[in-house]
Amino acid sequence: MSSTRSGRHRRPSSVSSNSLLKSIKEPPRNFFPSKDEFLRLVAVLAIASSVAVCCNVFFTLINRQPKPFCDSHNSHSPDSISDFCEPCPSNGECNQGKLECVRGYRKHGKLCVEDGDINETAKKLLKWIEIHLCEAQAQFLCDGLGAVWVREDDIWKELDGHDLVKNVGLDNGTFLYTKQRATDAVSRLLETRTDPHGIKELKCPDLLAEHYKPVACRIRQWLSEYALIAFPVSTLLIGCTVLFWKVCQRRYISSRVEELYHQVCEILEDNALLSKRENGECEPWVVASRLRDHLLPPRERKNRVLWKKVEELVQEDSRVDRYPKLVKGESKVVWEWQVEGSLSTSKVRKKVEANRLKSTEGIGINSDQLHRTLKAEPKALIF
Repeated sequence: MSSTRSGRHRRPSSVSSNSLLKSIKEPPRNFFPSKDEFLRLVAVLAIASSVAVCCNVFFTLINRQPKPFCDSHNSHSPDSISDFCEPCPSNGECNQGKLECVRGYRKHGKLCVEDGDINETAKKLLKWIEIHLCEAQAQFLCDGLGAVWVREDDIWKELDGHDLVKNVGLDNGTFLYTKQRATDAVSRLLETRTDPHGIKELKCPDLLAEHYKPVACRIRQWLSEYALIAFPVSTLLIGCTVLFWKVCQRRYISSRVEELYHQVCEILEDNALLSKRENGECEPWVVASRLRDHLLPPRERKNRVLWKKVEELVQEDSRVDRYPKLVKGESKVVWEWQVEGSLSTSKVRKKVEANRLKSTEGIGINSDQLHRTLKAEPKALIF
């Protein structure tokens, strides 16, 4: 009985010990976080880390002090440049860790840059002095008048009352520095010398003064320098131009005279034939002056040579009679075409034009055919 009871008591203890060991070896299911809870944890940690880093950087930058500048008087020693100070920049003076730029330069971060206002003002002063001196030198080279060398003190005295200096707007110290810079630039650009009294004088170089000469002065100097060449060349050009104009004028007058002569002959011939057909109702003659005014425009009437040559051709023509006649109480020179025994000019002109047309078209007439044609035509010539 006792053995059976002890066996019964041992079984539940062994079962409980086995379940305890199994629970230790296998944790419960809700012991580890889920996937979503793990992602949320990572996101929270990342945000917290970013905020911590940003705060650290921000407070570091706020509490950080810039490095002081190394003193200028120790800049020549190799030990002056270290990790605890910044090297002093050029055109700057450093003392007790602070940077001060020299006159004419301004602070820009850790550097000293050139002041633009001072540089621009110095350029304007230089340009004014250049124009003032070079114009005077150009006048001296052209006319021999004016001063060549000018005292530097006189230039600055004249410039002190100028509007350029009044409108600068710089303090006295800065203007003196600007004036010194302009003086240095003037010394490099212009010629300088010292007179016996030790006063500095300035002069514009001749090569630079050439750009300030007036146009009239340049033309006058060029003509005086090249007169021996320019005079013969210009004379030759003028002579050739006059000769060419005269030749053209002569050719024009010759062709115009011939044209007027043919017109006169046609008018006289037509007038004579018309008078013959109307049995004397129309006068066979034409007043020469009225014929001239009819054929010549007002511009050509002033050229007396033109009509005089036409009169010479008419006078040489045996088919035209020239004689004075009383017309309306005034003595006039009239021209009359001789109808009897004369060859019509219109017919002759038609023949000439027909022959020219045939020659251009390639149709030639041999000498025998031309001879027979002339014999077949009734004509009467007066010699």
